[in-house]
Amino acid sequence: MQKSKLKPALKVSAAVLAVVIIIAGTFGGYVLYRFNCNKSGAAHSYSEIFSREQVVLDVDDTGIFNVLQINDTHMFNGTCENDAKTLAGIKNVLSENIYDLIILNGDIVDGFNLKSDYDKYGAISYLAEIIEETDTPWTFAPGNNDGEIDGENEDIIAYMMQYDNFICGNEENIDGSMQVYIELNYNGALSHGIAVMDSGSRTVKAVGPYDYIKENQAQWLADETNKRNVKTSVFFHMPTNAFETAFDEGTPYEGYFMSKAYPYDEIKNDTVFDEILEDNGNIALISCGHQHSNNMCSFYNGRYYQLSHTSGYSASRDDFITPAVTEISINVADGDIQTMYEFNQIDLA
Repeated sequence: MQKSKLKPALKVSAAVLAVVIIIAGTFGGYVLYRFNCNKSGAAHSYSEIFSREQVVLDVDDTGIFNVLQINDTHMFNGTCENDAKTLAGIKNVLSENIYDLIILNGDIVDGFNLKSDYDKYGAISYLAEIIEETDTPWTFAPGNNDGEIDGENEDIIAYMMQYDNFICGNEENIDGSMQVYIELNYNGALSHGIAVMDSGSRTVKAVGPYDYIKENQAQWLADETNKRNVKTSVFFHMPTNAFETAFDEGTPYEGYFMSKAYPYDEIKNDTVFDEILEDNGNIALISCGHQHSNNMCSFYNGRYYQLSHTSGYSASRDDFITPAVTEISINVADGDIQTMYEFNQIDLA
């Protein structure tokens, strides 16, 4: 009797297990597909980045070069309510102000997201088209979330190459998908540089610990600045450990909102960049994002460390943070780093 009763129970258990395996396999297969697919439909190949020519931008007679930094918008598809608010705010800023360069400083789109209406390339296109309408040069420093799903950072860059005003560059055999040095000419001479870099993502993708700028990337920057011997403003997404010390011990930029909701040195092994470039007198500014509710601008060790909180309504943040973009004005004719820059944040509300 006991044996005959067990048979139906075993059959039910086997059926349930089979259903679970089918569901898990289907979902797992879907996740693997989304992690590895590339929905960009890019007309350009990322390999073209290695043949891009040196970019030189002219500074007008005032000697002032105006940069707009946008970071951590975490857009979902470009059309949802929060994305629409973000894009409307950015469009309004661009309609009221003129910039010489716009830098998308990482995490422009959301990261690991399996919702069916997630569309990262659609979101990127909405933002890119708003920028293109201004005929302003722009570039992209990859964040840790941008390449987590539906294509890598290289795929995003290849997609962005379709836009006439997009600036990109890299060298082979260097870590990261973006290393580009932009020369600024004033009165016919090289007067300043802007470097845009990839600060890494996560290993393992989406779930592992944060990556960081590698030795060959930091050495690339050291070489680029040393051979030109001009002050250089550097932009990448995730802050290095030196930001913690700069916040605690540096001289705050007057009138700039300072916030420390989270430690600035959360990536504990992120020390390579600081060690290689600590004494490089040509590095005048290091500008980052990533931490959403942190915000700072401090002069420390002969340079500015500046970090902007989130620029997007779709990004998580503390209640006291209103999404904003950051204006950075550089007086390339000023030899004093501490007075060379003006920083201003514009709320998107």
